[in-house]
Amino acid sequence: MRPQPKKPIKARGKVLGGPVPLVCVPLVGRTREEILGEAGNIPAIEPDIIELRVDAWEFVEETAASVSMIRDVRKTVGEIPVILTCRGHWEGGFKQVSDGAKFSLYRMAAAEGLVDFLDVELAYGDEKIRENLAMIRESPVSLIVSSHDFEITPPKEVLFSTLAAQIRAGAHVAKLAAMPRNEEDVLTLLSATLLVRREYPDIPLITMSMGGIGAVSRVTGGLFGSDLTFAVGSKASAPGQIPAADLKQCLSVLYPQ
Repeated sequence: MRPQPKKPIKARGKVLGGPVPLVCVPLVGRTREEILGEAGNIPAIEPDIIELRVDAWEFVEETAASVSMIRDVRKTVGEIPVILTCRGHWEGGFKQVSDGAKFSLYRMAAAEGLVDFLDVELAYGDEKIRENLAMIRESPVSLIVSSHDFEITPPKEVLFSTLAAQIRAGAHVAKLAAMPRNEEDVLTLLSATLLVRREYPDIPLITMSMGGIGAVSRVTGGLFGSDLTFAVGSKASAPGQIPAADLKQCLSVLYPQ
């Protein structure tokens, strides 16, 4: 059995931290038409969870329009869990988005129960993370605290300390992605994941090594303690993502039902 967290998170019938890692498909359209088109394809793709990358939206600074868009996506995808992500441009976001627009959207989407997870970068610091935790305290929404390095894979000790810092900050889910420069970097990422899973056994983890070299981590990461993997639906949101159908077939071999 793969290493699982002691406190998995249930969202709309899916279990993050269960026996099989969840498959997440990002929606990365820019316009209403593109976003709804991607959402319309979701029932055929059948992911476990979707991620709304609102940092790609042309209208993301318009909070009312963005909330309306999330409502429409929710109607289209039904009871599939949703991660709401507005990735900072300094960590691979599609464009720069003001903090005001980002966190207003987070607050309104969480208050309406439109999403199941919010993603906030560790770089915002403990105070901003605490603010978001307080905002969702009385709701079923969970907070993902994340870190992304699109240049290198830091040493194992740094990867471990980054994930540990996310957990200490109060993350319900800790997430880390790094770019490998060689095969050893992929092993470093997987080894750090396993170490964190053993040292911090409670909460779910999401880790990945990006790019072509790191693609193997998207298939095998669950064996080392990662509880979710990202796949391509219509478009990739990060380098090295595998088409959803292919990824699910690989996972069915590693985790036969």
